[in-house]
Amino acid sequence: MNSKWTFFLLAIATILVIGNAQTSVKPLVKTVKGKKLCDKGWECKGWSVYCCNETISDYFQTYQFENLFSKRNDPTAHASGFWDYRSFITAAALYQPLGFGTSGGKHGGQKEVAAFLGHVGSKTSCGYGVATGGPFAWGLCYNKEFES
Repeated sequence: MNSKWTFFLLAIATILVIGNAQTSVKPLVKTVKGKKLCDKGWECKGWSVYCCNETISDYFQTYQFENLFSKRNDPTAHASGFWDYRSFITAAALYQPLGFGTSGGKHGGQKEVAAFLGHVGSKTSCGYGVATGGPFAWGLCYNKEFES
């Protein structure tokens, strides 16, 4: 099987085997022209119908990010210290009001985040077949796309 597809499937499996997470931020809610709009602060910035839904941190937590990309801060990684969970959530918050990871219900949001992480992890991996932890543990090794 193509390694990119294997990594993608690994990311989906990891996210879909997530336990129940508690909402970390209670949304602010207002109604404008009959539409319910929410804002969750740093986690889903801006008034949006999508911020009323579950956001990424409701179903993808720090320990899962750490397990999925366990070698990203290894001293041999080219972008050690660059990638972290809080930065991922902060960056995603810019797109959550537009529907990234917040539309299509919990399952749809999980699939969208899994696809994103699978793509980014495979494009920034410095792993290879016999690398410690396997090639997929080395996702987020670079802070830009690696052309293989």
